[in-house]
Amino acid sequence: MTKLDNIKTKPFAASADDANVLTLLSEIDISELTAETTDSILKEVLGVITNHLKTSHGYIILKGSEKHPASVVNVHRDGLEDSMVTASYEIIDSVMKNGKTVFLSDTAQSDEFKADPAIQRFNIKSVLCTAIISKGNTWGVIYLDSSTENCHWDQPEKQLTEFLGIHIGLGVANVYLQLASEENLRLVAAGKAILELSHSVKNILQMVGGAAEVIDFGLRSNEIHRVIKSWAILKPNLERLKKFTLDMLDYSKERKLEIDNCDFNRVIQGSIESLQDQLKSKKLKLQIRVDPKAPIVELDSERVHEMSLNLILNAIDIVDQDKGAVTVETKYLTDSSEMVLYVTDNGPGMTDEIRKKIFEPFESGKNKFGTGLGMPIAKQVVDQHSGRIEIQTELGKGTTFEVYLPTKPVQQ
Repeated sequence: MTKLDNIKTKPFAASADDANVLTLLSEIDISELTAETTDSILKEVLGVITNHLKTSHGYIILKGSEKHPASVVNVHRDGLEDSMVTASYEIIDSVMKNGKTVFLSDTAQSDEFKADPAIQRFNIKSVLCTAIISKGNTWGVIYLDSSTENCHWDQPEKQLTEFLGIHIGLGVANVYLQLASEENLRLVAAGKAILELSHSVKNILQMVGGAAEVIDFGLRSNEIHRVIKSWAILKPNLERLKKFTLDMLDYSKERKLEIDNCDFNRVIQGSIESLQDQLKSKKLKLQIRVDPKAPIVELDSERVHEMSLNLILNAIDIVDQDKGAVTVETKYLTDSSEMVLYVTDNGPGMTDEIRKKIFEPFESGKNKFGTGLGMPIAKQVVDQHSGRIEIQTELGKGTTFEVYLPTKPVQQ
């Protein structure tokens, strides 16, 4: 017999409270927390917490910064409108500043906060406010209050809420880390873009400089034919230089979507109209078919314009001179509420290797008109709209890019 055999142990029996806490924790899932889903997921989490602790009101408030706007989600279990704010700003400010939990089982006994106008106005009897923290940083607070006399919060509820503050803090810190990582990747891409584009830009500047000198001489000597001839060189190169600069800025800088009423057909037609010089230069056939039944939808029109312009420009770039054919088509899928854009070319098609790399910077193949960043920008816009791009391609016969953007029609 060993010493361990002499040790008497008590059988473990989980209490009803333990089971309730385990149920609560199993219902709180922040594994899918991202910058885009923060508000919706934290709203669900807060609903679980307020239901478990039987609070009157609950708030999860995240700090704002220059790059990350403040976020507030709330749950009112007493029927108040969401727009009504019942929380004590004094208590929230205190926890935000020092990270220490404020736990008032009876606000009338609190010398520090009992005179708070919010506590008086909303007849708040109990308050539990704890910091959302991770690695010493306070990201925000969980604020809970009750206006009923029979609220029985005690140390277990306080400890549970503090644990949840740490649990949510890890998720929030991970989101901010993801955003910082994405920004660093964009900056690295911008640095690579500068290196990749420097040679092309140098060549363009030389052509622009030479054409400008000839135009200047032609104007001084009144030889307009020289001006006209050099302007034909200067104009497209200025346009390409402009696109180089804008693409580099667009790809390297985070841009928030600005959702508005989008006439999808008109936006696509506008993209084609802005590419007339490239179409004439390539002498190709372009067909456009728009869905006459497509409604006005909620999308970021400017970003959709950039996405479609780059997809069409890629098609123009890839087809052969004089023999090229590009087809652009729009369609609205009523069943799934998706706007679809099809861009088809009769170019050489793509190998599996090219297909895998098509949305990486400077991997799109020919770039007579493009900058090497157009396809990554197109993918970036589609991802921002939670859409998808599908590629149908066959070597020697061409490629079709199919863009699906989930949206909803604007009520007329």
